Amino acid sequence: MENNGRKLCLGCMNELDENGNCSNCSYGNDVPRVQPYLAPGTILDNRYLIGRLLTYNGEGASYISYDNIAHEKVVVREYFPDTFCTRSCNSDSVTVNPDCLAKYKTYMSEFAEVNKTLSRLRTLQNIQPAIDMFAQNNTTYAIYPYVEGLSLKKFLQSNSGRLSWEHVKKMFPPVFTTLSLAHNAGVIHRGISPENIIVTVKGELKICGFCISAIRTSNSELTPELYSGYAAPEQYSSLEWQGAWTDVYAISAVLYRILTGCVPTEAYRRIGNDDLIEPIRINPDIPPEISRIIMKGMAVRSEDRIQSITELVTKLFDQPQYIEHEKGATQTIPVQRTDAQGQEYEPDEQTDEKEKAKTVAVVALAAALVLLAIILLVIMLSGGNNDDDSKKKLPDSKVYTPPVTQTPAVTTPITDDSMVVMTTTTQQSFGEGALVPDLVGLRYEAVKDTISGSFTVTLEEVYDDPTYQKGYIVRQSIEPDVEFDPQSMPELVLSISMGPSRIQVPKYAGVGKDAYIKTLTEAGITYELKTMYSNNVAKDIVCLTSIVPGETINVQNKEVLTVYISQGPDPATTTTTESTTAPSEGGDPDETTANNNGEIGDRPLNPDEMS
Repeated sequence: MENNGRKLCLGCMNELDENGNCSNCSYGNDVPRVQPYLAPGTILDNRYLIGRLLTYNGEGASYISYDNIAHEKVVVREYFPDTFCTRSCNSDSVTVNPDCLAKYKTYMSEFAEVNKTLSRLRTLQNIQPAIDMFAQNNTTYAIYPYVEGLSLKKFLQSNSGRLSWEHVKKMFPPVFTTLSLAHNAGVIHRGISPENIIVTVKGELKICGFCISAIRTSNSELTPELYSGYAAPEQYSSLEWQGAWTDVYAISAVLYRILTGCVPTEAYRRIGNDDLIEPIRINPDIPPEISRIIMKGMAVRSEDRIQSITELVTKLFDQPQYIEHEKGATQTIPVQRTDAQGQEYEPDEQTDEKEKAKTVAVVALAAALVLLAIILLVIMLSGGNNDDDSKKKLPDSKVYTPPVTQTPAVTTPITDDSMVVMTTTTQQSFGEGALVPDLVGLRYEAVKDTISGSFTVTLEEVYDDPTYQKGYIVRQSIEPDVEFDPQSMPELVLSISMGPSRIQVPKYAGVGKDAYIKTLTEAGITYELKTMYSNNVAKDIVCLTSIVPGETINVQNKEVLTVYISQGPDPATTTTTESTTAPSEGGDPDETTANNNGEIGDRPLNPDEMS
């Protein structure tokens, strides 16, 4: 797209080379629009060049764009609640359903109000604020600065899946401050997750993805966008109160994910049967107090939860400080003196000397008793050498010996009776006298290195177990606390939770092939790819699936989902017109669609044409 003499890639808004190619991405400027959203190349407010569609939800759509006045990349957010309105393929104007006009205007007013508030927070460094807003096309647009970086979700994937608490406590304080100020301004995010936190190229964190409240609440008139594992329990009901405590739940869940490497159990599943595993049981390197605070921040009942970001920060970072003294050093602690009536008094020098003499005498007596005890013990041991073997045996007792290790084990200290103690080791073998550990309820990935050197481990998959999250150990074939025989390599069968046997097929409208394949792989769905011609869907975009999105597929039985990928317009079609609607999710892949001339618009490729 030529812009002020410069040719820009509509996929990333970087300048094209002399041959019209983009060195940053593979987006083609001839890619057709994704209905019902704005076509790439559209100009808004005589200023903003619209590019590729980035994201969309029930509130609207976001596009990468270019500001022709400031000469910089921006993100344009369009208010477009798809349950209330539509847009024809020949116009940029939004057409509102007459029955929904009042609701459309009400939510648009809230959209504008949220972005006005965000614009007042533009001085904050850790937020993506609105920098401009205007009305056009019968809707409202908000402009945000484009942030170079990647999502926290992708950042974690490139950093072994989790971070240490030492790392987290350096990165997150500015985010907490920003979120607290947003709350003070009356803005609740309701969608905090690793997907809505950007790690910039400078290593800073920025919060993005602010939306109107109805989008982040189930059972509203709009299509909800709830982030599984991070949405608070009250977001699953339109009757519950939401507030700063809702974001406390989400940011605590983000800390849970970062420190453990595991996504927390969905909030609605915890209601009535809270099986969320405490972070320290998954990662014993997490400080015990931090683990407890995260659990408090994720309490199911909002009234039992930490109520504000300020309170959360206070608990996380105002930990008691303990002064360590050098080895052998002593410390004098003043003791308040009282008389027989309990009145305080200052001892005179003579009294103090008597106290010192008394203390010396007590110490000398204690030393003498210890020396006497040592002499008696030596005599008893030396005299016992002539006894028979039966007198050498100590009473039987079971002592758990952790695996032999070349480095000292790291043990999490117990600070109250409810804390679980876990020991990490580096050597993969159990020593003589060790007991088989209790592995049920632990994440398999966290313990597999410890047990693989001592057992022949066999894994079996277990589906539809509501007690444990995916990847956690449900059962073990050898009972815990049984004495381990180091001479053998016993078989240990572990039953691993695989989650539900049936899961929902994800939506595909406007989703590229690679992104959809990644989603299916992460969900554990077996799939096969086929291609088909489409006059409505751009090349390499998903057209259809053999099972309607939202319906379930049996992953336990390895049921195969057929995914149809667009190969672009059918060269055999002689007359084509633009589609007036977006591809409907869930259509039968064996069906064909007719265009306005009654001719075939989409068809699967023949076997010889399959890629």
